[in-house]
Amino acid sequence: MSKFYRNIYDALSMLYGLEQDLNLKHFTPNELKVFHTIITQSHEHDRSVNITDIVENSGMSRSTVYKTLKKLSGEGIIDLEQSPTDKRESLVILNSLS
Repeated sequence: MSKFYRNIYDALSMLYGLEQDLNLKHFTPNELKVFHTIITQSHEHDRSVNITDIVENSGMSRSTVYKTLKKLSGEGIIDLEQSPTDKRESLVILNSLS
């Protein structure tokens, strides 16, 4: 195996271990992508994220993002709140999972 592929393997192994440690192993690929986008956008902007931001930054369809957010909300990972500045928009709030 070339060094390039060995490095990819090592990174994927490390990622798998982190998913195990953080109890994310049950997430589907869509859930992981949406969750990753929420975390990234929340960190970069130091605020809650609206659904439009998630759709634009995840590259996923609006309907897929909505379905995924509904599932994450049902699991208690996030909360959805109406935006105080735009009543048509919802904000995604990360819950503490410690």
